[in-house]
Amino acid sequence: MRRWGALATLLLVACTSTSPGGVTPTRTGSSPASSKSVPPFVFAVKGDWGAGTQAQQQVTNEMCLIRRTLKFKYIVTTGDNFYSPDGNATQQNFYRPERCLYSYPGNVWRAVWGNHDVAGPSTATVLDSPRRYYTWTVGTTQFFMLDANDPGSAVQRSWLARALSTSRARVKIVVFHQPAFTSGLHTDTTSAQRNWVPLFVRYHVTLVLSGHNHDYEHLKVGGIDYVVTGGGGQTTYPCLRVEPGAIRCVSTYHFVIVSVSSAEVTVRAVRASGGELDVFEITIPPGTP
Repeated sequence: MRRWGALATLLLVACTSTSPGGVTPTRTGSSPASSKSVPPFVFAVKGDWGAGTQAQQQVTNEMCLIRRTLKFKYIVTTGDNFYSPDGNATQQNFYRPERCLYSYPGNVWRAVWGNHDVAGPSTATVLDSPRRYYTWTVGTTQFFMLDANDPGSAVQRSWLARALSTSRARVKIVVFHQPAFTSGLHTDTTSAQRNWVPLFVRYHVTLVLSGHNHDYEHLKVGGIDYVVTGGGGQTTYPCLRVEPGAIRCVSTYHFVIVSVSSAEVTVRAVRASGGELDVFEITIPPGTP
């Protein structure tokens, strides 16, 4: 079996496991309850990607290979979707390298706007994400897509507070470009820390996804898991410091696969070369929300 096939098989096992660990079942057989479990919701994530580079093509190729097994429908981006020219999809930065993704039947993009995206219309017109902040739901998972180009906006904060407070989703995932916490080249977005992070804590957000720094990071701050995934194709950035709450920081090209089951969320980072970069699980408390 080729290297990508082995990893895809591992991912499939992780996504379909009914064991508490989620990756390697410790018991054989299944109970009637587990046999009737709803299949997990699986989606892919990448950020800082539309650069027209060989690395972008490698990341996309690997995503398409893994999708042969996982059949994920949704592709979530953490911003900086189009470079050179900023904000505009071209043959070089999108239509050629992303063909295997955007041509997939039933494919759905869900994007946030990075600082490079505001110069053009393609995040709205090509990735079908015209609003700067919005929410969407698949099953018991609700996404809150924010505009970190303006984290100080009182209007956006009020919208976020209302959306989170009224959500009945078991899993709440927040996505925005400039990270609230990071060990990378760009420093923390302190305005997001002031305006958004207290809401994340208050309303029990499950996972926060960001980009902007061209690396992979996993942090845990205030009981919430934060992932920086900005290794989608643009030149990588170094990890420069140890941020409080930092668990891992790696300067490499990659993407992320997230699987949401009834009991947990599994986050798995995959290198552009196909190897596993990181994996961790978030337990969904019983009775949530």
